[in-house]
Amino acid sequence: MSSAAPHPEAIKAALRIKHGSLYKFEKKYDLPRKSAADVLRGRAVAKTATAIAKDLGKSVQELFPGRFKSSDLSDASTPDSVVQHLIAEAK
Repeated sequence: MSSAAPHPEAIKAALRIKHGSLYKFEKKYDLPRKSAADVLRGRAVAKTATAIAKDLGKSVQELFPGRFKSSDLSDASTPDSVVQHLIAEAK
């Protein structure tokens, strides 16, 4: 039996606790303004969803099950991606 995806408000709260605001999270990962809110409302933005998942230490499929095909995430999850680079620098 698999667990349900976290509620979008729980994801939003986790990002706000960690970064202070969604804007600061987006700025840290050089994401378009309002893209985090768009993903949390159900819009499929692979780059932003990948950044959210990486930042929270989860997989995209854990946070947003069924929303993305693995091919949608392949470009966003390659080692050369901007998100991976920023995460590596932050450590």
